[in-house]
Amino acid sequence: MFVASALHRTADPRFSMVTITAVTVSPDLKKAKVYWTVSGGADRQREVTEAFDSAMGMFRRQLGKELNVRFVPDLTFFYDNTLDTSEEVERLLNRIKDDHPENT
Repeated sequence: MFVASALHRTADPRFSMVTITAVTVSPDLKKAKVYWTVSGGADRQREVTEAFDSAMGMFRRQLGKELNVRFVPDLTFFYDNTLDTSEEVERLLNRIKDDHPENT
């Protein structure tokens, strides 16, 4: 995965502990959505979002060099909240279990 390896090579400390969870590419290969996650709460998410916004050009240049294609896809970065959602569901289920111990 190109973006994940590029993250490891970047000197920007805001990318530490960022994990690329998925990449989807449009059928015409002109757009790519990159999904990422990081621990540390909302402040950390904002920091990483800003880092991706400022490094987008660098990622596209590196991608163009590596892919050797006619068009380099436009990259859009999205925070992947799947882990947050599953943790919230687990917390709610535990609360229900604690409120109704006779169901266990």
